Amino acid sequence: MNNNNFSAITDQQTITSIEIAEITGKEHYNVLKAIRKMEPAWEKIAAVKFNGSLIKDKSGKLIPMYILTKTECLFVATKFNDEARAKLVLRWEQLEKERLSGNNRPLSDNNRPLSDSNRPLSDSNLPVDPRNMSRLQILQMALAAEEEKERLRAEKEELEADKYGLMIENGQKDEQIRMLEERTAYMNVIDCQRDTVIVSQIAQDYGMSAVAFNDLLKGLRVQRKMGEQWILYADYLNKGYVANRMIPIHHAGRADTYKPMTVWTQSGRRFLYEKLKKHGVLPLVERNMLALPHS
Repeated sequence: MNNNNFSAITDQQTITSIEIAEITGKEHYNVLKAIRKMEPAWEKIAAVKFNGSLIKDKSGKLIPMYILTKTECLFVATKFNDEARAKLVLRWEQLEKERLSGNNRPLSDNNRPLSDSNRPLSDSNLPVDPRNMSRLQILQMALAAEEEKERLRAEKEELEADKYGLMIENGQKDEQIRMLEERTAYMNVIDCQRDTVIVSQIAQDYGMSAVAFNDLLKGLRVQRKMGEQWILYADYLNKGYVANRMIPIHHAGRADTYKPMTVWTQSGRRFLYEKLKKHGVLPLVERNMLALPHS
């Protein structure tokens, strides 16, 4: 913020950041924030900083304030919403009409514009010229500058916190994307089915016979045979991986009998996929995909 004397810009109409806040219905602090954010770009192109100083609020505390020309004001307004920009455009049009009709806002003795009600700004509201300040005012100005620095520091910390939060959120999204990418074609097939399947159906997915597949699971200590039925080891019981199905056996001249058979649920099928994958055993569909040339 440039603390030059206001007389350097009294040859053209200006508007203060406080007036901008009142016209647009924004908090003065948010207007200051928008101006500060755009000042570096303006300084780079126009080779001049925005003019500003300190002003006393109702409590007598010195607060920062900007004084902008029409061009500067409309440049800053590009950061505002459509309604706020429209209000500022109409305000400048009103001021231009007043200037052309000779009904400019009169100037006070020290070349500062009067309020819109044509009453001089009260001493407590006059911008402070640093060259005419008492030692107490200089101390107040220094205190206000420190408070402003603290507020900016707090604002920076808040932005850093928001940035960290976004990093965490992006990290979570990356993990979700990774998990989705790891979903395989075979897993998609499993998720499309709901019924239980017999072991020969799963074995077929791996290009194996039911006997060879059962022996593979036995070797991995997933299941063992009790009588004529395969049952899971204790580590995998009560997890919903398998179910019992009664298979009818037809006999000529007498009633049918039933034989229990272990069938796999889709949850069990997913378990088998993950278990076998860890041991380098993939279903045919994935082996075929790995064999395809990469573009």
